[in-house]
Amino acid sequence: MLPKTICLFNHKGGVSKTTTAFNLGWCLANFDKKVLLVDLDSQCNLTGLVLGFNAIDDNNMANFYNNKNNLTMQDIVNVIINGVQSPDSFVDRATGKLLQTKHPNLFLLPGHLDVSDLDAQINVAMKVAIGLPAMKNIPGSLPSILQKIAMKNNFDYVIYDLSPNVGGLNEVILMSSNYFIVPASPDYFCLQAIGSLKKNIVKWHDEISKFKCDNDLNNPSYPIRNEPKFIGAIQQRYRPRNEQPGKSFQKWIDSIRNEINTNLVPTLEKLNCVISKEQISSVLEGSGLCPYDLVYISDFNSLIAISQQLSKPIFELTNEEIANIGKVFAAAKTTMCLSRDNFSKVFAELADRVIKLTK
Repeated sequence: MLPKTICLFNHKGGVSKTTTAFNLGWCLANFDKKVLLVDLDSQCNLTGLVLGFNAIDDNNMANFYNNKNNLTMQDIVNVIINGVQSPDSFVDRATGKLLQTKHPNLFLLPGHLDVSDLDAQINVAMKVAIGLPAMKNIPGSLPSILQKIAMKNNFDYVIYDLSPNVGGLNEVILMSSNYFIVPASPDYFCLQAIGSLKKNIVKWHDEISKFKCDNDLNNPSYPIRNEPKFIGAIQQRYRPRNEQPGKSFQKWIDSIRNEINTNLVPTLEKLNCVISKEQISSVLEGSGLCPYDLVYISDFNSLIAISQQLSKPIFELTNEEIANIGKVFAAAKTTMCLSRDNFSKVFAELADRVIKLTK
């Protein structure tokens, strides 16, 4: 069975996209799925989270990237930009290993700043490939290599953590993926981002269609399939009251959901880029959620700092880790442990829904 690829994408930053990718990947691994996280954000926050942010304070990070036994995005970018190997040849001959996280079923393909150079190359190639045939292979090379790495290592899921922009790299990765999820925060700018996302996906779909037609790439084996399925949004980063979003946050959550259902989804339906409302409604039955809300995730607050320090998901933190590293008073510790337990339930529900929606 081919690996299922999922993008977490919102070109509005600050929506906890990276933290959610890590926690979702871990939860899918808890469901006995072999999962690969791919850090495609040149900020490399996912890589820092997995390796441990303390590594930045010494030479560990430099040593990691200089070690030829590790496979990173730096290696992949160099191959594509220099054009010295085909995707098949690179994957067959690559000796570097993917990074295993603290979960035996969860792996990382670490990011690198050079990803931004590839982004620029893809932007150029999408525009001039018809006049420069040597450029036409660049847009499909990255998704091709990533797909072949996933197949070679027998992954069930690949989760792409994308940067918050609408550049060429995000375009080819999202449009080559099987599914995508939109993390959202309850504010005005995220509401605006949903409308902008609709315009950009239409633009990307048209650009990829034209690029494939102009360069004689309309064949089933081409890695940019141009039909990613939107499976829902994650409403997060709100402050809860009685385990529900406060009124001011709920207002924005409702507005974002309405924008998704009335504008984004109808547009995606015309492109065959969304699962049906019946399908998601069936999976959400009994949850109290409305399509296309996959889950509500409140703000992580102080737990996120402990999670980052230990390179563990929030829901895997022990009582002792919360008390010792957080250095909190007894009442605060109790509150934080209860929050951790709630996050465990919420992320397990999210992973279960993702599995059901991607069957």
